Amino acid sequence: MAEAMRLPPGAVKVIKAIKFGLLSPDEIRKMSVVEVQTPDTYDESGEPIVGGLMDGRLGTLEPGQRCRTCGNRDPFCPGHFGHIELAVPVIHIEFVKIIHDLLRATCRSCGRLRLDTNTIERLKKRMGRLEKLLGEVPESFYKAVMKEAMKNKECPHCGSPNYKIELIKPTTFYEHTEAGVQYLTPSAVRDRLERIPDEDLRLMGMDPESARPEWMVLTVLPVPPVYVRPAITLETGIRSEDDLTHKLVDILRINQRLKDDLDAGAPPLIIQDLSELLAYHVNTYFDNEISGIPPAKHRSGRVLKTLAQRLRGKTGRFRGNLTGKRVDFSARTVISPGTNINFNEVGVPIEIAMKLRVPERVTH
Repeated sequence: MAEAMRLPPGAVKVIKAIKFGLLSPDEIRKMSVVEVQTPDTYDESGEPIVGGLMDGRLGTLEPGQRCRTCGNRDPFCPGHFGHIELAVPVIHIEFVKIIHDLLRATCRSCGRLRLDTNTIERLKKRMGRLEKLLGEVPESFYKAVMKEAMKNKECPHCGSPNYKIELIKPTTFYEHTEAGVQYLTPSAVRDRLERIPDEDLRLMGMDPESARPEWMVLTVLPVPPVYVRPAITLETGIRSEDDLTHKLVDILRINQRLKDDLDAGAPPLIIQDLSELLAYHVNTYFDNEISGIPPAKHRSGRVLKTLAQRLRGKTGRFRGNLTGKRVDFSARTVISPGTNINFNEVGVPIEIAMKLRVPERVTH
């Protein structure tokens, strides 16, 4: 508001573009008000457990109760994020295809884009010309750059050989080397993505300031405020937790077991099994309708409704809540061309026109 007040009289502030980015691990920790460490929610007296999924610092839902972070009462508390420190990195299910393309287009040793220096300089100049001419660089340019880089089997910068990288859905990567097929752990994938320099990322259509590729491999998981996943009290007086809370409980339990086994020096096979189980719970927390993966369910057999299911589709947040407003004097009808109307006119059925028409006098 203060910024708008400083504008000269009659001036209009125009939003030219909206830019999306990724949250880095440091940004997630910075916006978090509590590290969630225990899967428990409430103690025997009904109070939220400190460090649990319903910690009072994450917001408040009880009438008259003050939030321990902002001091506001419900419904004026906006809710606050927490975070979970993951025992091992987990590949984000929604960015798997981008990660696969980046691994195939960059060097496994030095991380550079597999194009020689002259080609890179020529592409930078072309990018500048396209930006000046069109105002932005088209998506087809970035796709062509990556496709060209994938053709080179040897890195022009360090000379290292590069091998075929296979994606086994949902988030498993294998590298076909001379020594045989090797499994790429999420940690190894993250290390490779960290080595890609900023200038090469820009040639592939990524802004390193707002979206570094290693941030697509999660080491910290944001925990949404309680306002996003409110518990309901049943007629029996039993408190029923939200599906997102159920999923976060599963993540916390497996994460704690994995941390304990890592500290105790458990065999690699057990660590790998628990790591895959943690990845399964994180994947189904984001999207519980991934093809080839059994969906997470309640004990009753009901499929959990997680983040993607709340956003997408006709009953999702965007179409169902944000754009689907019920108002008076409105109706739906088929829009089609007609022989008796112009091409820039819309025909409305007479029955609807008669019901919606409101007489309004404009003179005495």
